[in-house]
Amino acid sequence: MEWMIGLIGGAFGAGLLSLVQFFVARHDKKKETESVERKALRYLMLYSIQDTARELISAGQASMDERRQLREWHDLYHKGLGGNGDADKLMEAVDRLPFSMN
Repeated sequence: MEWMIGLIGGAFGAGLLSLVQFFVARHDKKKETESVERKALRYLMLYSIQDTARELISAGQASMDERRQLREWHDLYHKGLGGNGDADKLMEAVDRLPFSMN
């Protein structure tokens, strides 16, 4: 009888361990997917910031709204998504542009 209790206890422990491993693996995979999506969003935002900043620099001026919108995007990119500073020089150039009245 004691050997049956040991066998059942061992089977239960092994089953519990397998279940825990399954949930840990699933959580890690989900976390990995989220970081890929976050990285993709960061690159898309960087591209948009660079494109808009270059357009404003080419135009030689920027309105208050254009600066504000670009600054908000840059803050989200840099602070919210952990951007690495690639857009900082472009933002400095936009900040130096004269104001337009449109």
